[in-house]
Amino acid sequence: MKIADYKSGHHQSFLAPAEQRLLRAIIGELPESVTALQLTRIGLIGAVIVAMALIGSRWSPLWMTLIPLGAFLNWFGAALDGPVALHRNTANPRLSLVEHICDLFSQILIIVAFGFSPFLSFESAFVVLICYLLFSAYTYIRAIVRHVQQMAYIGLGATEFRILIAVWPFAAHAMGVDESVDAGVSRLDAAIMILAAFAVCGLAIKALSDARRVAMDENGQGV
Repeated sequence: MKIADYKSGHHQSFLAPAEQRLLRAIIGELPESVTALQLTRIGLIGAVIVAMALIGSRWSPLWMTLIPLGAFLNWFGAALDGPVALHRNTANPRLSLVEHICDLFSQILIIVAFGFSPFLSFESAFVVLICYLLFSAYTYIRAIVRHVQQMAYIGLGATEFRILIAVWPFAAHAMGVDESVDAGVSRLDAAIMILAAFAVCGLAIKALSDARRVAMDENGQGV
């Protein structure tokens, strides 16, 4: 969640209202010495911890214990950097650009690391990565064209994604999932591909709908 999300209640995820209340409480107690840029770095460090733990889980399940810690640090830094800058009137386009780039690369790093973990095959991680990049690209295009930063779709946003990151390895381990074994297309691979196809189709429909609205707005202004 970035500055635009903190300022507006539009396009929120399921957890956004509770999350925003929690963020406001944290910001009120956060020392002035903690800067938005430091929080961005904390978020990036959290992503690196998650990635290392995911890859390390190929050899020992003990690495899994670091995944929730990394996911929490990633959330803490990425969710607070924008709102802190806004609250202290230090927000600027350069800082916002750094925040978004770090958040983008953090999520890419984690998704790729899943492909080298026992919990997702490389093929499934690649499919998830494509979907993430498509939705991210559309989010930024929409922000430029319609001046609305939509960071959640069908109620699912970055926070829900991080929760899934923290929970799925433990669920997969409990179910005996081991995607590091090359056994062709698994049921999990098939399920992810089907869900990805539905997600891409839904994004295409939304893009066409938004394109019509933009065209209608422009025609209305031209009258």
